[in-house]
Order: sequence, then structure tokens, then C-alpha cells
Amino acid sequence: MLKKVLIILLSSLAFSCTSVEKNQSFTNETYEKIGFLGYLIDLKISDSKINVIVDKQFPGNTIKITNLINNKTETISNIQKKELDGSRIVYVSDSIKTSLDINSEFPYIKIENFKLNPTFVANKAKIFKEEQKVPNTSRVSNVEVVSLSKKSKIESSKIKNKIYLQYGSFYYSDYANELNKNLKKFLISTNISMYGSKKKGYYVTIGPILNIKKFDEIFKLLKNNDYEGYEIIVQ
Repeated sequence: MLKKVLIILLSSLAFSCTSVEKNQSFTNETYEKIGFLGYLIDLKISDSKINVIVDKQFPGNTIKITNLINNKTETISNIQKKELDGSRIVYVSDSIKTSLDINSEFPYIKIENFKLNPTFVANKAKIFKEEQKVPNTSRVSNVEVVSLSKKSKIESSKIKNKIYLQYGSFYYSDYANELNKNLKKFLISTNISMYGSKKKGYYVTIGPILNIKKFDEIFKLLKNNDYEGYEIIVQ
């Protein structure tokens, strides 16, 4: 009799733990990626219920986006996921673009998964005007909303930063030298350099890349030739 009671209790406990685990909407996994932002219109998406689309490998349901030019951030929940194979690491609505004060010519950003605490205070979040009539909309916290009629100071100023794509570090110079030669076979008229030492490691760098359009061209060539895995550096 006692054995039966113990079995029932253990079964109930296991079920309870499973139920709690399924209902958690936050993640302990850390994810961070630096790259460039795109717009939902680029994907031909006009659904006002959608604010953010990120790659399906992104963990969790809440994302933090930081504009690395002006350090403005947004934390957004209820994101959509799909396989992304283009040169953008996240796609956002016009409202989020405006709030982040994104420069269209240089949409340099960082995305992170947000470890959503169950005690998150919902009334501190805000909903964009275009979403107020839509149920189950995404909520945004720590956002400075900029009027759509106000011209962005960042947008009007010329971004002077240059893009570099860096591979490495490599322990052996032969590996870096071989990569350097292989890249030059299909990246015609593109500056590619190798530098470093045995003590600090060897690196191969593509750049400077002067604008986002040129970056898109190089991104496509690198992807088609299976030479991804670089780090994006802006200086």
C-alpha cells in the first residue's frame, strides 16, 4: 500500500515539474550577435501584428536590440522566427526602426536574447501606436519613441564608419595565408590583408567596406563560396 502511494506521489510531482517547465517563457541560454538590421517590408511583410522577425535558431521569445551607433535599445517580446539566410540578422517594423533611430545607410546593431524574469512588470512596457488596435501585440520596454514627423539627427548625418570582416585567430600562419589566397580568387578588387604573430595569432581581414550595399555584395559571395564564420567589425 505504501509503495503504491509513493508511486502516485512521484508521478504527480513529475507531471507538475513538466507543466511548469512548459509554461516558462524565458531562457537561461545566452545569445548575442552583431550585424545589420533589415525591415519587414524587405520580406514583403505588412502584418501589423508582427514587429520582429529573427532567425529560428534564436533562443527564447524576447529579444533586445541595440543600435550600436547611438546605443538606443529596445526589448521586444512575442517575436516571430523563420530561417534567415540573407545579410540581415533581424527584421523590424517601421515603428521599431524609428524608436531605435536607425540610419538606413548604416543599420549596425546587436541582438541579444533577453532572460525574461517571471516577475517582469508589464505596465512598464509600451505598445506602438500602430499596434494599439491589435490584440496580443508585442510589448516594448526601455524605449524612447521618436516622432515620425521629426527627422532623425543620425539619419541626416553622414556615417563615416567602415566595415571590416575578420577571420581568426589562427595559430599557424599557413592557414591564414591559404585563406587569404582563396578569398582573393573570387573577391576581385577587394582589399584583403593578413596580419598577426605566432604569439597573438594570425588574422585575415576584408575591408574597409565603405557602405552597406557593398557589404551585401561581399556577403553573398562569401556565402556562395562557403566562407562564412567571420566577425563583423566597424571602425
